[in-house]
Amino acid sequence: MPSFFDLTDRVAVVTGGSQGLGKATCIALAEAGADVVVVAREPEEVTVGRSRPHEPVGPVVDAVRALGRRAVGVTADVRDAEQVERMIEEALGLTGRIDILVNVVGGSWGETFRAGPLLELSPHDVEEAYRLNVVTMFRCATAVAPLMMKQGKGVITNIASRAGREPSPGSAAYGAAKAGVINMSLTMASEWGPEVRVNVIALGGIETPHRPCWVDLDQPERVSDTPTSA
Repeated sequence: MPSFFDLTDRVAVVTGGSQGLGKATCIALAEAGADVVVVAREPEEVTVGRSRPHEPVGPVVDAVRALGRRAVGVTADVRDAEQVERMIEEALGLTGRIDILVNVVGGSWGETFRAGPLLELSPHDVEEAYRLNVVTMFRCATAVAPLMMKQGKGVITNIASRAGREPSPGSAAYGAAKAGVINMSLTMASEWGPEVRVNVIALGGIETPHRPCWVDLDQPERVSDTPTSA
């Protein structure tokens, strides 16, 4: 009986694939048999790696190839519509098809907006949080979905957050944006199925190069209270 997670010879595109959750996603897909297109804003994040706080960024392309799968790096800032279009063209030119899209790009603050209590936020902060978390996902998904429909099948997975499902004191712009990711993903699934299966994952806290572990591993009682699976 074939493995439920057998992705042999499928082609996956992962945005934000050079580090943290994106890096782990690329490696997990390769372990399941997929070939991977690793998308990052800067070329060195994809092919060389560079230091980040708390954890060095490894060469993801090489890690995927070491697992016996094909891997290519594509440079694109998915906040920009033209770069998303070029990203899809490059991915198709290198692999010939796209079976899986994982939208990892997002964040609770960034280069252009702040996190904070509601009365300290500006409309600009809210707009930019939405642009980074929702618009990037929308652009990539709507660029890939017609290709998947033409193929007759495909899978899109969008990364959201539990902040989009509950109050988010101190991070309202992010929470509202992730709520948008969840709702839009459900609408995509409704409009594009059954040819294109769209999933959304609302994650809790994850230790990444940008964010140290939010659970003190030296406090067993806190670790035991933290869900690790569903």
